[in-house]
Amino acid sequence: MPQADAERRRAAFAALALQHEGDLLRAARRLCRGDADRAADLAQDALVRAYEAYRDGRFTEGSNPRPWLLRILTNLFINDYHRRRRWESGLDVDTLTSGGEAGPAQTHAPPSEIPGVALLEGVLDEELEAALAMLPAPLRACVVLVDVEGLEYAEAAAALGVPIGTVRSRLARARMRLEDLLADWARHKRIRP
Repeated sequence: MPQADAERRRAAFAALALQHEGDLLRAARRLCRGDADRAADLAQDALVRAYEAYRDGRFTEGSNPRPWLLRILTNLFINDYHRRRRWESGLDVDTLTSGGEAGPAQTHAPPSEIPGVALLEGVLDEELEAALAMLPAPLRACVVLVDVEGLEYAEAAAALGVPIGTVRSRLARARMRLEDLLADWARHKRIRP
């Protein structure tokens, strides 16, 4: 009987994952500044983590899985973002977490130099993507979850693990920054005085 229950849970998770796989990949692409390979890895890692949590009973049946999955994805993205910042600052994270002394820094390209930005249809879409990519990760995550993925503030707050007020303030700052960036572009293209 336990084997049948495990098989039922595995099938239920597979159905849940298929239903939300597109949402996860789309959110991952936006979080990863259009880097399709990195986004695919992030989405796959999120599904692996989600399956482990689901298998262990850490998902409440009947609740909305979309915010739960997006929270896992966002947490993985933020952890990776912090890890990359530590690498850029010259800290060898693997050495530090293993309890050893800091060794030479690992080399990797800063996020702004990661190749593979997805080409979008239309110049405005391209400019929106470029402006979104210029936002710091915490602000970009809020915009992606609320404005792109359509989550409610409470769902985005749960996905990010922050209070609703933090989501609102990050969105306000992000939207002002996006407006400034796009206004500069519009003036440069002589679309707006």
